[in-house]
Amino acid sequence: MMKRNGTDSRGMARAPGSGRWPVRAGVACIGLACAAGGAAGQGAGSTGATVLQVLAGSRAAALSGAYAGAAGDADVLFYNPAGIAGLGAAASVSYQRYVEDIGVASGAGVLRLGRLALGASVVFLDYGDIDERVPDPDFGGQTGLPTGRSVSASESATRLSGALELGDGRFSLGAGLGFVSVSLAGASRNAPFFDAGAQYRLETVTVGASIRNLGGALNGSGLADADLPAEARLGAMARLTRADGLGAVFAADLVRELNARTTGLVAGIEAGLMPAGPSRVGAVGRIGYDAGTGTDGQGALRFGGGLSLGGLAVDYAYQEYELFGSLHRFGVRWAR
Repeated sequence: MMKRNGTDSRGMARAPGSGRWPVRAGVACIGLACAAGGAAGQGAGSTGATVLQVLAGSRAAALSGAYAGAAGDADVLFYNPAGIAGLGAAASVSYQRYVEDIGVASGAGVLRLGRLALGASVVFLDYGDIDERVPDPDFGGQTGLPTGRSVSASESATRLSGALELGDGRFSLGAGLGFVSVSLAGASRNAPFFDAGAQYRLETVTVGASIRNLGGALNGSGLADADLPAEARLGAMARLTRADGLGAVFAADLVRELNARTTGLVAGIEAGLMPAGPSRVGAVGRIGYDAGTGTDGQGALRFGGGLSLGGLAVDYAYQEYELFGSLHRFGVRWAR
C-alpha cells in the first residue's frame, strides 16, 4: 500500500506527478527485502535502500552472508572491510536474476599499495521496465489502472574502502565510505554511509566484527526520508584442512539490525577439496542457514558449490523462494 507522503512501505519513491506509481516496483522491493538475508527480521517499513540488504557476492550468498570473519576474496568488502587487509590483489563479480527483468549484480576489486589494501565495490539492483498505474477512484485509490506507459527503477550502492594489518599481521582494521542511490520513475534519493570493521586471525579461526550502512537517511526529490538499514555484525570463520586437501569451513555471524533493534543468526558450511598452491584444483559444496527467513514462503536454507584452480574460482548458489521461485546466483572470484 502506498503512503500519502509519496513513498511506499519500504521507502520507495512514488512516481513524480499526481498520484502515479509503478506497482511492480513496490511488490518487488518488499519481496527482495524479505529475501535479502533478513537475519534480524527487519520490518517492511523500517528502512529504505533494499540494495544494501540483498546478499552480495557468490560464495558469501551460499553461506547466507556469514562473512564477517572472511578474508580470502574481494566480496568481504560488502560485510567487513577489514577482511581485505591480507590480500595482494583480488576481484569478483556475481549476478542473480529474481523474476522477469529484476536482477542484482555485484562487483568488487582490491589492490595493495604498500601496507595498505584499497578496495572498491558496487551492488546494482535493477527492477527493469515497470508498468505505470494511476489510482482507481472506484476503489478509493487502493488499486491501480494501467496508463500504458513504462518507467524504470533501480538502486545502486558503491563503496571505497581501505584496510591495514597491525602488529604481527594477526589484527587488522578497515573502514569504508559509501554512497547509495534509489531511482524510481525519474525521482531519486541518495545518502552517504560508512562501514568499519576489525578482524583477529588465529591459526585456524578468524574472528571479525563490523558495522555497516551507518549514515543518515535517503532523501531527495521532495520525498519523505527513509532510514538506511544500519547493522552490526560479530562473527567467526574457521578452516580445517587435512593433509590430502580435504577440509571444511565453518562460518557464523550474529547480525544486529540497529534500527529494528532485532538480532539474528546466519551461518554456513563449506566442505570438499580445498585448493592449496597455484596449481591445486578445488571442488566444494556449501550450505547456508538464515534464522531470519523460513516463513512466508522464504527458504531458510541456501545451497551452492564452487570449482577453483589456484586463485580463480567459479561459484554457484541456489535458494528456493515462493515469491520468485528458484533463485540462481553465479559468480567468479580471483585473488592472490
